[in-house]
Amino acid sequence: MTRQTAIARVLMVAVFAPAGGLSGQGVAEASQGREWWPWMVGALVWLIISGSISMVVSNHLDEHR
Repeated sequence: MTRQTAIARVLMVAVFAPAGGLSGQGVAEASQGREWWPWMVGALVWLIISGSISMVVSNHLDEHR
């Protein structure tokens, strides 16, 4: 596995794992009749911000090859 592939895998996990946890918490809250939307908004914000950072890092690594 190349260095770029390893970094890409770490970035993918760093983006999707927390978002999955936040959305899972939202589902758990909804099943208990509580407010679920703050968790989903948090997951969406996390995906947008961390995904953007991940793209910047990935593009920066591609330019230095």
